Amino acid sequence: MKNLQKTFIFQQGQSDCGVACLLSLIQFYGGSNSLERLRELSGTTKEGTTLLGLYQAANQLGFTAKGNKASIDSLIKHKSPLILHVVINEYMQHYIVSYGYKNKKFIIGDPAKGIVSYTKKELETIWKSNTCLTLEPNKNFIKSKKKSEYKRKWFLTLIKEDYKLISFSIILGLCIVTLGMAMAIFSQKLIDDILPSKDFNKLITGIILVSFLLFIKVFFTALRDYFLIQQTKSFNNRIINKFYSALLDLPKPFFDTRRVGELVARLNDTQRIQRVIKTFIGNIVISALTTIVSLIFLFYYSWQTGMIAFISLPFYFFLIYGFNKKIINAQNEVMKGYATNESNYIKSIEGISTIKNNNKQNFFKKRNQIIYGDFQEKTFNLGKVNLRLSILSSTFSVLFLISILVYTSIQVFKGKMELGELMAILGIAGSLLPSVGNLALIMIPFNEAKVAFNRMYDFTSIDKEKKGSIAISSFESIEVKNLSFRFPGRSELLRDINFRLSKNECIAIVGESGCGKSTLSQILQKFYFSEKGEIIINNNINLKNLKTHYWRSILGIVPQEVTIFDGTVINNIILQSKEDPNNIIKFCQKHGFDNFINSLPQGYATILGEEGVKLSGGQKQVIALIRALYKKPKLLLLDEFTSSMDRKTEQFILTLLNKLKSKLTIIFISHKLYTLPKIADRIYVIENGIVSNYGNHNELMAFNNFYSNFWNELKLETF
Repeated sequence: MKNLQKTFIFQQGQSDCGVACLLSLIQFYGGSNSLERLRELSGTTKEGTTLLGLYQAANQLGFTAKGNKASIDSLIKHKSPLILHVVINEYMQHYIVSYGYKNKKFIIGDPAKGIVSYTKKELETIWKSNTCLTLEPNKNFIKSKKKSEYKRKWFLTLIKEDYKLISFSIILGLCIVTLGMAMAIFSQKLIDDILPSKDFNKLITGIILVSFLLFIKVFFTALRDYFLIQQTKSFNNRIINKFYSALLDLPKPFFDTRRVGELVARLNDTQRIQRVIKTFIGNIVISALTTIVSLIFLFYYSWQTGMIAFISLPFYFFLIYGFNKKIINAQNEVMKGYATNESNYIKSIEGISTIKNNNKQNFFKKRNQIIYGDFQEKTFNLGKVNLRLSILSSTFSVLFLISILVYTSIQVFKGKMELGELMAILGIAGSLLPSVGNLALIMIPFNEAKVAFNRMYDFTSIDKEKKGSIAISSFESIEVKNLSFRFPGRSELLRDINFRLSKNECIAIVGESGCGKSTLSQILQKFYFSEKGEIIINNNINLKNLKTHYWRSILGIVPQEVTIFDGTVINNIILQSKEDPNNIIKFCQKHGFDNFINSLPQGYATILGEEGVKLSGGQKQVIALIRALYKKPKLLLLDEFTSSMDRKTEQFILTLLNKLKSKLTIIFISHKLYTLPKIADRIYVIENGIVSNYGNHNELMAFNNFYSNFWNELKLETF
């Protein structure tokens, strides 16, 4: 039971109970992962996940998982841990882990309670569904030790180029510490030898020598700091480039499950890692060297004072070290509070129109007071922990120095020690405790870096977007065969979708909102991959095997949500810097877009602002169409792209597309059904996840379907 407690994950929130059970079994078998990653793989939402979602996640994580219907008796015979789907209080769906049957009781891991024991009757009371998920690790299951090795190699690769700079910095640190003892040694010689001898030449020589050594120390310190700055610059450039490059290569579903603030936070994690490297080289190494050198000098001057320090320092170290966990926990709470406060601030600003329109300013003011107040309370608690540490460490420092002072003073009175030696010992002892304190608190920045590193590694270790292996340069046809798709942990959204499109044809895909039209668009863009079925390009190539770069060069997209970047109209069309503006102007004039662009304040040079704040929704869609056409695609995919256009602009666009049909193949996804007879050769109707009907306008009007119902209702309204 005690061993199970170490591997079981407590998670009070019911929505996370499924992934908490799965994570516990991963740790039970010696693996490791994060709740965040499991939420993504299992499709966990605020409402929780399904057994199907856990099944899909487990299979991706190196388990052979099976969903089963079972009885209590078969559960007793089953020797391996498994996840049970239970019902609490007749309404609340819940997941628990059964670790086995012993002493007539089931050993149960409950995310809300921890490790508990249930009798056969007690388990029967809540396990009414008799459904369970068995999991056995297979060859793809990665043990924590192996994963740690991957992380270590990844990190060492990152700092490999810094080895020389780090080595130079450590060597210089040793020199700096040794030179730092020069003043203590000179003080001792000054008091015990130079001043009593009244030898002016010796005094001048000593001052010149110690000045020279101190200037050397200044030079070495500056040189070491320069090396650290250089290493920081080099490391930050490498890690940001590696992280950003890895981020851009991640599959689209990854970004669908992440908030922008979370990705920004991971970018900041790179800075935390570098700060710890700098702290280690600049402070920890110096502190360790200072401690060692100081102890050597103390033993040199007086083995008794050396022993006092040697015996006292472990007590001081563990006194400070004992605060590590408290400070780390308090810092984590502050970081959570800050993240919540920042998120609330961003959401409030983004939703300012809604807040004002509904006169909810006072509500959001009070909400902000509560959230920010909680953040400040956590900051205050961290301050109290630091204050207690400061009081205790300062008290110990005073007692330590007083004890050294008392002992050395007695030795001076007895004539066993010179006054200069006393001054040197006090100077060295004064620099000793801060160094030990730095070493004792080493876990705080290391823990921060560890958390940051693990989170960043989790991102960069996610499987990259599939690139494909077959290159094509032309487009002849696309055929969708028996395609089915579901989001992780959810029921099928699309099933057995079939359609075909040949070169220079235009088809339309229509259906109710939420029927899967836009998801189908994402699949065609290779953002999502179907669960079943296939998409065949040019009669013989599976879309999955096509090189993604080549496919997206052929494919032009006008998405439902248009992204406008902060820059000019021209920059938003080409999305790159090296392009002759005259080519764009000629292109727009040829296709009739020049009137639209010239209507903007500065024409082609108009700054559109971040997210196109200076444009209407329809104007954004026109910019997106120009962008898609300018890349000279062979296949044009339009997803609700006229939804925000006025009638005049929409008519111009449809006329243009009709002209381009001789050169383009078009897939038109739209809810504006009255535009389709003017442009579509065939119309496919998606209802209940399948293509229920297809044909041209007249053929579809002959049957009862979503499309014909729309036109019949429109006629009634017109009448």
